[in-house]
Amino acid sequence: MGGLRTAESLRRYKYPGHIHILGDEWHMPYNRPPLSKSLLAQDQEFAQVSFPIKSADLNTEFTLGDGVRQLSMEQQSVTLQSGKKIQFDFLVAATGLRSKKLVFPNNLQGGRFALRTFDDAKAIRQAVGSGKEVVILGSGFIGLEVAATLKGLGCRVKIVAMEDIPLGLILGEPFGEEIRRRHETKGIEFYLNNRVTDLVGNTAITHVKLVDGQSLTCDIFIEAIGSAANVEWLEGNELDLTDGLLTDSSLRAVKSNGTSVSNLFGVGDIARFPNIRFELPPRRIEHWNIPLESSRRTAREIVRQVVPGSIEGFESEDGFNPLPTFWSDQFEFSILSYGEPRLADEIRLLEGNLGEEFIFAYLREGSLVGVAGIGMKSKINEMRKDIIK
Repeated sequence: MGGLRTAESLRRYKYPGHIHILGDEWHMPYNRPPLSKSLLAQDQEFAQVSFPIKSADLNTEFTLGDGVRQLSMEQQSVTLQSGKKIQFDFLVAATGLRSKKLVFPNNLQGGRFALRTFDDAKAIRQAVGSGKEVVILGSGFIGLEVAATLKGLGCRVKIVAMEDIPLGLILGEPFGEEIRRRHETKGIEFYLNNRVTDLVGNTAITHVKLVDGQSLTCDIFIEAIGSAANVEWLEGNELDLTDGLLTDSSLRAVKSNGTSVSNLFGVGDIARFPNIRFELPPRRIEHWNIPLESSRRTAREIVRQVVPGSIEGFESEDGFNPLPTFWSDQFEFSILSYGEPRLADEIRLLEGNLGEEFIFAYLREGSLVGVAGIGMKSKINEMRKDIIK
């Protein structure tokens, strides 16, 4: 999505040059949030998640199924997995994330899944069915959404996580406890403050062993323990790749010596950009709106260099300052959040009751940095204007 939206924005701002989108997946760009929800629940096909593309307006070349293996800033080129080299004047790194996977003593693969791509979702959908025993490792948004979806398909679902409270570190303990309660009323079993130590089976998983000594029956094992940024192809260019691609406030890549690269940009989940609200370290934000906003910003930066003065009212010195947004549909309830709740040093229940609809406010040094809740969508939308920027 980050690559496609960057190309669309470049054309919107009248970029005159050739645009080439490179990707390691064979699919054209598609929408990922439905993968854990409607696509998985209804066994939808690719057409239901693919983005519409106006080819004539976009005027962009696509290379699919042949991802980038190596970048050479010295030669201003990228080398693809096939060995083909492509020169560039500007390069946008929008390679996103991949699912983390653990290594176990009995490192079985049969019955083992992660969810990041369309193909991942289809593989899980083909494997599940009524009565299947599913163990999900991880109690983050993906783990909880998949748990809700698979429970609706008749599976028995257990969630194992190292945390004491699902989403507690993101939304706070009271919010997380309420999410857990709602899942448990639907039959989801939690094994928290725990972890999987090994997989049991010959060619396919039949059980998982936990650190507390328990053994859980398991037909389908889904790892939802977070993501790693796809930055290996950027190595060898003196870039800061500590956690994703470090960028400046204009989303230009930053070298290990602190200098910015004028023609290399980070877009979406891969970009680790400064927090210009507070004196805090740069961070990556894995929310759906970040690829949208960072692609627009990057396109403006590129067009400004190619055709100076062509974008009225755009000042490059104004740092990239998005308002992070996310939502999560689980069973019959939906979580909506604006801002960065994890930055809070104070959390307040503003309105409603935990067992019904409610809104939490997240403050740092007395200033509102985030708002999140279940239900009350219009009121949460109204509050986003009060979040410090």
